[in-house]
Amino acid sequence: MKLGIRKGRHCAGIIVYIYKNMKKEFIVTIGRPSYQKNSLFLIDVIKGVHEKHPEVQFYLLGVGFYCPDLEEMKARLEEYGLNDTVVMKEWADHDTTMQYMKNSILYLTVSRYEGLPLAVVEAMALGKCIVASHVVGNVDCVRDGYNGRVLELNEKEFADAINDLLDHPAKIAEYGKNSRKLYEQEFDIKKRIGMLEDIYHRVAKKC
Repeated sequence: MKLGIRKGRHCAGIIVYIYKNMKKEFIVTIGRPSYQKNSLFLIDVIKGVHEKHPEVQFYLLGVGFYCPDLEEMKARLEEYGLNDTVVMKEWADHDTTMQYMKNSILYLTVSRYEGLPLAVVEAMALGKCIVASHVVGNVDCVRDGYNGRVLELNEKEFADAINDLLDHPAKIAEYGKNSRKLYEQEFDIKKRIGMLEDIYHRVAKKC
């Protein structure tokens, strides 16, 4: 099977068909192949996971139309024999992306840097276990050992952590439940708006 970027499918009926016919479990990550998203590091991590769990696929969403590291990433996938393990998807609508995330085992991000990582927040809202790089933004969303793992950028540490989670599905489920709790406590938009309103009211009273 040749590695390729497949056309997005947005019809709800087709989406249901796609998920019902997926034969392998998969891990999701979102982000175009680039320096920020650390795509070549990602492939090295996937190699380490594949060696122990060849049954698991990785879905890379949001490949997009301008991807600085795409060709080098394809070459590395070919070198490692991972063409059937990594599925790349170009831009898709939000509902389609969330369906992939919802049906995944866990959410993975190996970014070199982030602002507020919205994909991580959305993964939390869906109750997903998260494995994330120890960078600004990620550390504001993921608590190591509570709703996922937060790791330094070391390929072996990432692969070992993911393999350990795959070996202990109860831990994935526990972290997922905690992700949803943390989202509701700290990231729910209604609560955030209420907190901002309280700040404005306090400031207004001092004026």
